Amino acid sequence: MILLVSARTSSLACRLAFVLAGLPGEVRDLSLRGGEHRTPEMLALNPKGQVPALILDSGETITETPAIMLAIGEMAPASGLIPAEGAARWRVMEWLSWYAYQFPRAFQPAFRPAIFGPPPAENQIREGGLTRVAEVLAFIEASLGARDWLVGEAVTAADLTTAMMTSFAGFVGVVPPDALMAHRRRVFALPALAETLKAEGFAA
Repeated sequence: MILLVSARTSSLACRLAFVLAGLPGEVRDLSLRGGEHRTPEMLALNPKGQVPALILDSGETITETPAIMLAIGEMAPASGLIPAEGAARWRVMEWLSWYAYQFPRAFQPAFRPAIFGPPPAENQIREGGLTRVAEVLAFIEASLGARDWLVGEAVTAADLTTAMMTSFAGFVGVVPPDALMAHRRRVFALPALAETLKAEGFAA
C-alpha cells in the first residue's frame, strides 16, 4: 500500500492518519513544484494528478481526503480514527465532509487569490479568504468547547484534520484561537507522529 502525499499541503491530515493507524506500506512524498504528481507513472496510478491518494495492494486508487480517512480508519479499526458505529462515526464523517468543503473555500483564496480573479481584485479576494479562515476556526473552537477532542474521548480523523487547518491558518497570517493551538499541541504530541511531523517541518 502506498500513500501519495506532498509535504506542507493538505495531504498532511491523511499522512498523520496513515502513520497513527500503523498500517503497513509506504508514504511517498511527491514534489508538486517539481511536477512529480503529473508524471506518466503517477498519472497511471492516479489520473486526477493530485494528492493525497491511497494506492491499495489490489492496485485500486482511493482519492479525496474523506474517502482516504474512511479507508484508513476501517483498515485499522483499533486506531479509533473512524469510530466503529453510531453517532460518533457519523459525527466524524460530518466533520470530514465539512472540512472538504471549507478548506478550498476559505484557504485557497487566502493562499492564491490570483486564480480567483484579475490582479486588481486580488487583495479583496485574499481578504475575503482570510475572513472565512477566521470564521472556520471560530466555528471549530466553539464546537470543541472545553473538551480535548472533537468527537468522543480520544483522537479521531476529525482532530487530525483540525490540527492541519490550525497549522495552515498560521501560513496565511491568521492567528488561531488559544483553544485550537492547545488542541494542535495535543495532536502533535502523540508519540507515533513525531518522525512524520519532523519530516513535514512542523513543531508541536
